[in-house]
Amino acid sequence: MCIPNQIKHVCIVGAGPAGLLAAILLLRRRNEQQIKYRVTLIDPGTDYGKLSEDGLHRNRSWMIGLSAHGLSAIRKVPGLYEDYIHGLGVDIKYATIGISKSMKLTYDAKDFLPEDSSFTVDRNYICAALSRYLNENFEGDRAFTSHYHTRALYVDGDRKCVVARPIDEEDIRIEYDILLGCDGIRSIVRNAFTNNHRDFEFELKGTFSYGKSVHVPLPEGIEDGHFMFINNALPGWSSFILPETGKMLNVALGTSLDKQCPVELQSEDATVVAEYFKKHFHAFDIDADEAGKQWVSQGWNSISQVHCNFYHSKKISALLLGDAAHATSPQIGQGMNTALADAAVLNELLDESKDNWDAVLPKFSEQRVKEGNALTDLSFYTFSLSPTMQVRLMFGQMLRRKMHFLLPSVFASDPMDEVSRGGKLSEAYHRMSQLGIIQKVRLANDSRIRNHFERNVGMVRDNDKRSFSKKVVLLGLPVACAVLYGTKNRGL
Repeated sequence: MCIPNQIKHVCIVGAGPAGLLAAILLLRRRNEQQIKYRVTLIDPGTDYGKLSEDGLHRNRSWMIGLSAHGLSAIRKVPGLYEDYIHGLGVDIKYATIGISKSMKLTYDAKDFLPEDSSFTVDRNYICAALSRYLNENFEGDRAFTSHYHTRALYVDGDRKCVVARPIDEEDIRIEYDILLGCDGIRSIVRNAFTNNHRDFEFELKGTFSYGKSVHVPLPEGIEDGHFMFINNALPGWSSFILPETGKMLNVALGTSLDKQCPVELQSEDATVVAEYFKKHFHAFDIDADEAGKQWVSQGWNSISQVHCNFYHSKKISALLLGDAAHATSPQIGQGMNTALADAAVLNELLDESKDNWDAVLPKFSEQRVKEGNALTDLSFYTFSLSPTMQVRLMFGQMLRRKMHFLLPSVFASDPMDEVSRGGKLSEAYHRMSQLGIIQKVRLANDSRIRNHFERNVGMVRDNDKRSFSKKVVLLGLPVACAVLYGTKNRGL
């Protein structure tokens, strides 16, 4: 039983965006007379908030979009956006959709995004900013303890403790009243849900793709703040291109697992890769030599998704937030935004319930499970693995935007545009389902993935030499029997 008005120890596993913002919001729930929460933060990585600018640059990860949902969550903390976040990224000014090599359409971001509502930023830069706020406001405070370079190993739900292993030290046990699992796609907190709840269901699966990402200088003719999605940027490869600070572009290229990778892109010779880019890359005049060097210096990337049927456990007094609950592919750019929103919603529920966690835990699932599952499905089932279907989807979105622009009182805006403005993901999912898009893409994508799996593991074989004789037996025999039966009847 969680008793209101008692100081509670909250253990947060994972110092990503959700975990850091949750720590900030919990530590701020105090007044001059009373501390409501002690917070212990555990993470296997480094504290980005203590790195120099050069050190943080060397630890850059990938560019992601920060838009309405995430910005709204950050602005719950006075001064956090203005003093720590603002200026870290690049404001989105234009968006280009490349349907084919010869057909690219460019939009002014003001046509579908509110002013100052969306920019791209390195994920680790956001973590560094949130950590700096924590360190500057709570480091040394008896209510806050951080354990970086410490890997959480196991949750003992019966004893309400987390077993963790610091680098080169003995294992430690951290007791808790409330446990927040913000520990990403391989969550040990989520494992505890599986061990303690027979009715807990979760799915961890890949997005049937692989690729690489390169950082290249902004070319002439491309204005800073330009986002692009280019279909077939390389033959059979799509590209998400995001602006970076320092007049750079983050070019992510990927393709589906059932497509053979060109031998040039498999080469370990940077000049071979560079020549392939020079010959085939058509989004803009890329610095192919730099792209080639970065391409051969890294391994292949893959992305996975997580679906869960609930995010809370009263038995072990725990919640799942961020990627632990709903890791997603980056197609709609809402992964980090939804993680930050998780922390903000938790804080709102604590306000509503006056810090009664027995009420908060189930309400969190009630509000966030539909948003988290809508996030992952919108990300994967509004982009088709079929190139032909993907072109049709892009044309359909363009048509919806145009009709809404011409007759806004008659035609609704595109559901995905509403997400960028702060609309609920679950509402966008509902509307995309009404349009029939989710169902069609799900059928196409899941069928393609299943067919590839069956052939890859040998359940189904291609080019079977006996296939012709099989067809003769399976199809011809019934026909022959019918003919013989008909002949016999006529003879009678």
